[in-house]
Amino acid sequence: MKNNLEEPIIFIGFMGTGKTTLGHFISSNINLSYIDLDEYIVEKEQKSIPQIFQDVGESGFRKLEYLYLQECIKLYDIISTGGGIVEGDASFDLLKSQTNVIWLDCDLEVVFERISNDSNRPNAKNKSFFELKSLYSSRVSRYNEIAFIKLNSNQPLSGLFHVIQERVICE
Repeated sequence: MKNNLEEPIIFIGFMGTGKTTLGHFISSNINLSYIDLDEYIVEKEQKSIPQIFQDVGESGFRKLEYLYLQECIKLYDIISTGGGIVEGDASFDLLKSQTNVIWLDCDLEVVFERISNDSNRPNAKNKSFFELKSLYSSRVSRYNEIAFIKLNSNQPLSGLFHVIQERVICE
């Protein structure tokens, strides 16, 4: 699993900003281990994210998220988190202690297009653009507080990869 980095690169940011896509891209281009935290939770719990929300509520999900974030930090070089990871205080505090937290951000119109019909995102299901914008606004200061750098994910993957290679991997 973990093979090259002392501390993992951890992508945070609102849902639909490209954390999973970029994580896959980087890991496949420079042979680093990668995990999407939400996928890891689904695998470990043998339930979908909406099912977990239904069974234990958002607070129960945040507890699981923290538990599995701790595991993944020890096991993987690159981790993509769910957009709401900053909602859980334990996860937020753990992320604050990490060195390579990268905030991916992009235009909310793009995010809305990407996630508006995604049934696997309980906090986005049946939400209007205004409701998503309000949720985004409630998280911005927390993303900003724990991020080492903020990158605009409207740009091509190769540009994001170059910045991360320069600023994080090859320091």
